[in-house]
Amino acid sequence: MEDFVGQSLRRRRAFARQFGDAEYALKRSGRIRLNKKTAEADWDAFARDLGPEFFAAVVDNGIAKTLVGEPPRRLMNDLVWAPEIPVPLMNVHELIIQGVCRVRNSYLHGEKFRGGPDGQWERDVTLIKEAHVVLQAALAWSGRANA
Repeated sequence: MEDFVGQSLRRRRAFARQFGDAEYALKRSGRIRLNKKTAEADWDAFARDLGPEFFAAVVDNGIAKTLVGEPPRRLMNDLVWAPEIPVPLMNVHELIIQGVCRVRNSYLHGEKFRGGPDGQWERDVTLIKEAHVVLQAALAWSGRANA
């Protein structure tokens, strides 16, 4: 179990670090949300630039089966997770925003690895692993388009 815990901790930290690096790069490359006073990375624009081909490649290669098929839910003001039964992600925007960004937000805001029903810890590890793989693939895909 310790090896599993240690590996999952390293995986979480690597994902959070790469997400932060990606956010920094998005802002410095001009992908900034225009409707904000502060500089915020425009993940919507990043997803749009990836295009539907990226989503198709993720699905076809099976690199994010849980993230796409059983995406993370959101903790609402009444402290209930919604939606009760998540709907599979259907496009690149949902994959980046409701998949990768939501996993990152849930982790950094303390909602991952806190217990829950049987299998929740393993699901959290899977979601972080898959979100990280998708982020890496998206950065490589984006770099290919900008080369």
